[in-house]
Amino acid sequence: MGAVTLPSQAVDNEKRLQELIITKSQRLTSSIRLDAKDLYVSDYVLTLNPEKMVNQAQKLETQTKILNLHGIAVAGSKSILREYVVGVFQTKAIFIYQSQENAQLVSNSNKKYKRSFKKISSQDNSKEVRRVRNLSIRAIYALGLDYGIVKCGIGIGRRTLVIQVYPTPKVNLIMAQEFGKAIAQYANQTQIDHQLNEVVLGADPEFVMQSPKGHLLIASKYFPLKGKVGCDAIWMGQNHANKPIVEVRPDPTSDPHTLVVNIYKGLLFAARKMKNVPSKWLTGAMPYKGFPLGGHIHFSGIQPDFKLLRALDNYLTLPLVNIEDDRGKARRPKYGFLGDFRYQPHGGFEYRTPPSWLISPMLCKGVFMAAQVIVANYKQLQYQPLEHLEMQQAYYRGDKDEIKEIIQYLWEDLKELDDYRVYKKTLDLFYSYLISGMSWDERTDFRKQWRIPPFQDKD
Repeated sequence: MGAVTLPSQAVDNEKRLQELIITKSQRLTSSIRLDAKDLYVSDYVLTLNPEKMVNQAQKLETQTKILNLHGIAVAGSKSILREYVVGVFQTKAIFIYQSQENAQLVSNSNKKYKRSFKKISSQDNSKEVRRVRNLSIRAIYALGLDYGIVKCGIGIGRRTLVIQVYPTPKVNLIMAQEFGKAIAQYANQTQIDHQLNEVVLGADPEFVMQSPKGHLLIASKYFPLKGKVGCDAIWMGQNHANKPIVEVRPDPTSDPHTLVVNIYKGLLFAARKMKNVPSKWLTGAMPYKGFPLGGHIHFSGIQPDFKLLRALDNYLTLPLVNIEDDRGKARRPKYGFLGDFRYQPHGGFEYRTPPSWLISPMLCKGVFMAAQVIVANYKQLQYQPLEHLEMQQAYYRGDKDEIKEIIQYLWEDLKELDDYRVYKKTLDLFYSYLISGMSWDERTDFRKQWRIPPFQDKD
């Protein structure tokens, strides 16, 4: 079945919308094309569930292969204690059904066993439901879809598993209504333009400190959990109080230059705290084995959708692979998986896929400026190399030879944007670095690049 075209006048007409998106057999249509002739928006943004991705996801063997590539556990024939049916539209679970019989381990290969389900709140904040909700959203994203139904299971050891993803599911009235609302909301949001200075940036890049003997220093001995410079929640060993990862938390701003200055101030503060403690400061993706680091970027003034996240994956994170230390590939896919995001209490969201870019001020500036331009203009961007399975595989294995070939095309697309000119000098330098063939070295003390004490007077 081809894509259904959704006229703009049908978006606010619930009955007409339902007629278009629900087939006669009560299935959700496989693909939707928004009719928005007057909008300067890419075809990719106007297309929900591209047909190519739907066809790929409908092959169970391929579906499993892709989910595993992204670090998503699949049930297969494993025994399942409890099941969930989750409706997903982009970054949100719009309905959740939970199996309601008494907990009972049943092999997923037992097709004769039928469970009954009850609807629960999609905002249920219990630990199990949160995990199911997050995994379902990840699964839809990993398959290149925008919507669908995910059946999840709770296995032995309370492990959350994907049983199957359905791009064209059979739906009841409640499900159809929820999908209709979500599609209408997305269609209306495509008409909203975002100005560059409306996108407020924040960050919490991470680093670790290594002793002269090569051991990790416990950051929580020197820094509090919260504050401008604090500790990440991850602990070391059996003592949960021993937290080795330092986070720099600069004040948010719409000016990337100011954000870099705020990070510099945070690093100076950290240097004063550690003045008499001999150590080497390391950053990147995984400078110390077993402790992956992130360069999380926070955005306010805009809400995330899958098209925005995929723009960040394609235009920012993918090119960064070309300059990362080869050790960085070990961070993926448990961390650094594509589309990793988290809603934040400040009303915005956190993009969590990139490694820590604290390597140098130049890298920081390039990342922030590129990120802001991408987010403000993602609706005009249309190049999607990561929709190809081969490029996803190249990303996870850190295949620079494969990735470097497409950076030029990504950057040419960015350079067409008016907002690129605002930061042209820095972004051109950033691009030169991305294609230089050089890689950062995660064994090097990054304070040298920042001229942070004790390296403030050294070349």
